[in-house]
Amino acid sequence: MTARANARLVAAITAKFRDRYQGEPRLFFAPGRINLVGAHLDYNGGDVLPMAVDRGLYAAARLTTDGRIRLCSLDQDLTLEVATGAIGNRAQQGQGWGAYPLGVWHCFREKSGLNAGFELVVGGDLPMASGLSSSAAIEVVTAVALDALHGTQLDRLQLALLAHRAENGYVGLRCGIMDQFASALGRPGQVLLLHCAGPRYEHVPFDPRACEVLVMDTKKPRRLAKTGFNERVAQCATAHEILRTHVRDLPHLAQYSLSDVEQARDAMDEVLFKRARHVVTEMERIAKGAAALRRHDYGALGAALDLSHRSTAIDYEVSCDELDLITDAARGCEGVFGARLTGAGFGGCAIALIRPGLADKVAAAVAPVFEARFGVQPAFDVLRAGMGPGELPAA
Repeated sequence: MTARANARLVAAITAKFRDRYQGEPRLFFAPGRINLVGAHLDYNGGDVLPMAVDRGLYAAARLTTDGRIRLCSLDQDLTLEVATGAIGNRAQQGQGWGAYPLGVWHCFREKSGLNAGFELVVGGDLPMASGLSSSAAIEVVTAVALDALHGTQLDRLQLALLAHRAENGYVGLRCGIMDQFASALGRPGQVLLLHCAGPRYEHVPFDPRACEVLVMDTKKPRRLAKTGFNERVAQCATAHEILRTHVRDLPHLAQYSLSDVEQARDAMDEVLFKRARHVVTEMERIAKGAAALRRHDYGALGAALDLSHRSTAIDYEVSCDELDLITDAARGCEGVFGARLTGAGFGGCAIALIRPGLADKVAAAVAPVFEARFGVQPAFDVLRAGMGPGELPAA
């Protein structure tokens, strides 16, 4: 279970559950994640290097016997009550954040045949819509709760796949598997090297005595359904089809080489070429980043982060002025190994790999530069590798 539960949040969701639903819940947690390297590779059949963190989503839950699902959040104004029989195959307008747990319930029902309703109160210590996978954490914590409440004993891999199906199928965001796998399969002191084409995974050591991860929140929300995320997925699919036709037939875009992409350049427009170039060169950076972690070379890992950010900004075009400035400012600070946007981009958070103990100095140097440009004070936090999801003791 988690290395340290957030006692304030556990108490708050328990109190809200008791007040709203007049009963005693069981308590659950699922972590958010940061992705060190491997931007937009998961849905292209590539490799990614995410780390489950010691922050995430907490849930108080119990089953109902009246055929209703009731959802409430500490962080969001929207509350929902839905009859189980009214839940279709796709999210409905007005469901908001509730589409994530409803989607998980829908997929859990399909897998298990169990259709009891449930009551849920969630609260988290992840910034919402920031790039730290609050949506995946909601999905995984709901899957963990439903599994425990029904006693179905699904393993973590099954829970990750169920949560991913909920986001792809019910919510309708064509994301890859990284976020749900990182949340469901996290381990302390390690990062997940996920080979999405399998999927296969292994764990790689991360030494907190040598390097810390400073999260820098631009405060710019990113709403993926309203951005070009699905457009990037479609562009990569088109580039893959061109490569299959003009070069060789491989199952995934990430399996091609840079020479393959250059060979097919005349068959692609400039945008498709840039998208494909990012994917295949990011695979090279993943290999270098994983090798650097194994030999505890955080300078080399930081260099991979810097190149990754440049590629996501220029070739994949998912950065923004806020993310570019905050990472540039961090790179100019002593003791920073490297910096890049995290999550899908379009806003949200960036990360900087730093020497331990320097977080306050880096934040003090970066904040005034950012605020002078955008009139917004960014937030900073040091995140550490956390445990995976599970049930918490009663409050």
